[in-house]
Amino acid sequence: MQILEIQALGEKEALEEAQQILGTSADTIELSVLQKSSGGFLGLGQKTLGRYQINAIREKTSLAVIIRGVITTLLGHMGYSVTVQDYREVEEGKIMVDLESPFAGYIIGKHGRTLEALQFMTNLVVEKITQSQPKILLDIENYRERRADHLMEIARKTGEYVARTGKSRLLDPLNPYERRLVHMALQDSDIVKTESEGNGVYKRVRVFRIATETPPEPGNEFVTEENIGNIHFEAGQDPEGAEDIEFKNEDFNR
Repeated sequence: MQILEIQALGEKEALEEAQQILGTSADTIELSVLQKSSGGFLGLGQKTLGRYQINAIREKTSLAVIIRGVITTLLGHMGYSVTVQDYREVEEGKIMVDLESPFAGYIIGKHGRTLEALQFMTNLVVEKITQSQPKILLDIENYRERRADHLMEIARKTGEYVARTGKSRLLDPLNPYERRLVHMALQDSDIVKTESEGNGVYKRVRVFRIATETPPEPGNEFVTEENIGNIHFEAGQDPEGAEDIEFKNEDFNR
């Protein structure tokens, strides 16, 4: 099964480049010719590169090599170069792969959606090649940790606002991992609660105030679990815009 495609002047050069990219030896991968290189008419003229396919060998090609090849291929088709910096098991059945690229911003994409799509595709292709289901997590430039810290701060500020005013807030759509971070940030609060709503992978987290002995500030509707369904929720902006949040005149600018 193909894990990498190389353009080179010959099979030897292609195999050497593949070993360097994949970080493996020649006996763990297999090379096939897609298109031979050309030296021009009678050996004259400009040489054209050949195209070579690098395949995994069952029970010889390691999972790390397969993942590295698949990621390099997927991003190569998108026009981005990438280096796999680290590969480690973070939990049982979960593998974190750290990437490095001069195109990191494009690979992450708006709200991290491109990185999520790349991760999804990587898991699909690797599963097809290995006939197993390892959970592969991709990160680049420590994006996931920075994003997690950012979302936790958004959750705390949102919780403080809802607790003070009694006004509920609805965050932008988040993936399951990001929603879990928001729930965890507010799970110990006795004043506010969180609930997910919506369909599909990306759902929104609702933060609302529950009944307490301390009334909300005057002029704001009290939010309880009983009347929560009757409240009109304002849509927030992207959680990544947390640095733009301001608290002025009791307005929550989101």
